Amino acid sequence: MARVGIVGLPNVGKTTLFNALTGLEAHTAPHPFSTVEPAVGVARVPDPLLEQLAALEHPEKTVHATLDLLDLPAMARPGSSGLGARFLARLREMEALAVVLRAFEDEGVPDDESGTDPAEQAEALLLELALADLEVFARKAEKAVKEAAADATKRPMAAAVARAVEVLDQGKALRTESWSEQEEAAFHDIAPLTLKPAVWVVNAGEDDPAAEEKAEAVRARVPAGDTVVALSARLEEEASRLDPEERVELLAGLGLGEGALSRVVRATYDALGLVTFYTAGDKEVHARTVRRGAHAREAAGKVHSDMERGFIRAEIAPIAEVVAAGGWEAAKAAGRVKVEGRDYILHDGDVMLVRFSV
Repeated sequence: MARVGIVGLPNVGKTTLFNALTGLEAHTAPHPFSTVEPAVGVARVPDPLLEQLAALEHPEKTVHATLDLLDLPAMARPGSSGLGARFLARLREMEALAVVLRAFEDEGVPDDESGTDPAEQAEALLLELALADLEVFARKAEKAVKEAAADATKRPMAAAVARAVEVLDQGKALRTESWSEQEEAAFHDIAPLTLKPAVWVVNAGEDDPAAEEKAEAVRARVPAGDTVVALSARLEEEASRLDPEERVELLAGLGLGEGALSRVVRATYDALGLVTFYTAGDKEVHARTVRRGAHAREAAGKVHSDMERGFIRAEIAPIAEVVAAGGWEAAKAAGRVKVEGRDYILHDGDVMLVRFSV
């Protein structure tokens, strides 16, 4: 299960987004730093095809893929003191960041700490994260130089850390540069914040016609490759409280299709380099994740270690084709299912049946 930290300046809608994603009711209030302790929750990944497959297979249980979410207290702007700094260590434990940016106007919610320009907020937060990393890397650089002087094998590590300090000292994120596996290994104990994948969420008003324009301005400021999604966290939170059918009707009536939460989750998966695959049977239909580029045998290990150890072959078919055929057995009868070996690379949306022997 991937772990994602939600961060942002005060009163930007972090916790509202957290509630929308998790279905929880973490406390929100219209004043700065209303979140004083991290909130932890699990987001179920929306997956209409999984639901359709389950409706055809009639399993005892349907299991969605999930994300672990940590809603952290608001970060202070660089040069100021405020809640957030003492939670940076928790943030380093996350695998990715969801950065919420305020683009909405609301007289009842002060914006003194955040402003309503999402591109300006993105720049401030990029600098804050770079400064947080710089502080840690600067300390490590001093130690690395001493270690390299005593042990020549540690010189590459010292050089990598020194290069990282140079990048961070310019206020740049480490992910704007290319790093070798050896260099990244030198950073492993630091878990740099600016090396983590980031999804930027522009929290706009419910009917803001300039939402995408604001998102485009953010794209121009953040590192290339970062994903930017525009949404209304308040609207998404309200929709998340509805029954599935009512939610679909509401979003469709507003012309929002599946809603923005699916896009946020998919963007996070893409940032983490994950793909979704499925297993289906009488007991359960299950959505699972594996790293992009993983082979069938490795994916089998995500189901059970015995399957990876005793892997013989896998039967594979795209979930859209399985659903269109009327289920797994119908897809086999229609010739949609292929037999693949251990080196087959899983594609996003594959349904997999593993044959194994232990």
